[in-house]
Amino acid sequence: NVTKIMKVIYGHYEVLGTLTQIPQVDGYSPYVGAFWKANQKGERVIRIANPTPDGTWSVQTIPSSWSKDIVFQNYTDVLRGDLDSPSNKYYNMDTPEVNNGSHKISGSGDIMFRIGLKSTIATNDPPRYARVIIQYDNNTKHQYLYLRQGEEPDYLMRPGDKDTLGNNVGGAENRSFARKWAVYNLTAREWNSVAQIGDETDPLNNTIHPQVGIRGAVFVDYPTQTGAYWQHSVASVDEGNYARRAYHPTMPAKDSIDTNNLWYKDEDVILTEYWNTLHATQEVSPIGFRRSGDGDIDGINSLGNIEGSETRQSLWLDPKVGVENNGQSNSVYGYYADGFFDRCNIDVDPANFILDKTAVSKYDHKIGYICRLFFNIFSDAHLVFPISGYRADVNGMLLFSGYRGYSWTSSFAAKNRMWNLHIDRQDYNNMWTNSFAYAFPIRPIADQ
Repeated sequence: NVTKIMKVIYGHYEVLGTLTQIPQVDGYSPYVGAFWKANQKGERVIRIANPTPDGTWSVQTIPSSWSKDIVFQNYTDVLRGDLDSPSNKYYNMDTPEVNNGSHKISGSGDIMFRIGLKSTIATNDPPRYARVIIQYDNNTKHQYLYLRQGEEPDYLMRPGDKDTLGNNVGGAENRSFARKWAVYNLTAREWNSVAQIGDETDPLNNTIHPQVGIRGAVFVDYPTQTGAYWQHSVASVDEGNYARRAYHPTMPAKDSIDTNNLWYKDEDVILTEYWNTLHATQEVSPIGFRRSGDGDIDGINSLGNIEGSETRQSLWLDPKVGVENNGQSNSVYGYYADGFFDRCNIDVDPANFILDKTAVSKYDHKIGYICRLFFNIFSDAHLVFPISGYRADVNGMLLFSGYRGYSWTSSFAAKNRMWNLHIDRQDYNNMWTNSFAYAFPIRPIADQ
């Protein structure tokens, strides 16, 4: 949680008080953001257990170029559980807009409201961003809800954005390696024709863990969905059985994948090529996208410098060198209302790694997770990454789901170790290195 006394001024809006992220209640976290595709404007349902249920709360827009199009309505239904029957829980509420919505609402008890938009944008338009403020504990404490409309790839931190102290990022580069990021993780096209793949009786087969073609992955449907887990790369001689294999996000959760010769282990394997060569046959990102770099891709980057790093310059307000913690100066942890997560029952993760409520649709390939939301303090842009854990290098077992989040880069830290994004539910958010035999999600960048 982030707590500080501050004066917040946006346009003509001013509030003096305590900026405090709403704490967990009974293992449930607060919502920290909401998302609409460009052609969507229907309700997103925010359901937050109030840590001070006897106090009043309110929600209102912060003035922006499109705040007049953001409306709220009190919600008085269930605090927990699916909003639709299980067969319809993937239904996205495009319409209607929140009827008779207001720019400010208030209530008491649990913090529950609908939020909707009164307009859409063109599909290929740049996303637009805004914030609303949730005030609780008799309106003495405040938390932001970050909004995004539009699925086009976009910058989080932009070229030229300074750090907290007003300094250039990356020295003379001045954050010129910042890139536009996709809003979705990658998954396997083969799963889209199966409504509940988690119901399959044999979780250790090529249907559950398919090999996709070169650049053959597709995007998930919602930002909170983890998609597939992917091993970083394999030796060229082993590509036939292992390259570009999409490991299922839930099946199996606690058991080994290694029992059916589907898991590529790093024992006695030394990669002799770098990503500048391997990408030609092992990149899964669709045309127009690729993995972000953390330095050069044609050699070893053992130091993890900020200079030349697309990942560090893109995501952090104050990026650090190596594996040093970047802290929480521009990120928060919580639920994300994307039209999928907010309509589902929130449960423990499929591996039961932690007891907190972190996952939805937990038994199939559409599983969604709690997220870490990165934001730009200058533009209000934001980007979320699901906290979905990884599959372990030794046997493919699902670990740290709901506790830590990852995404591969294209850069090598050593011959058998690659740089990856590492974020967690607490305050440790950094770059890390892991063996190529781990399987992480992939969040690509636009190939500019």
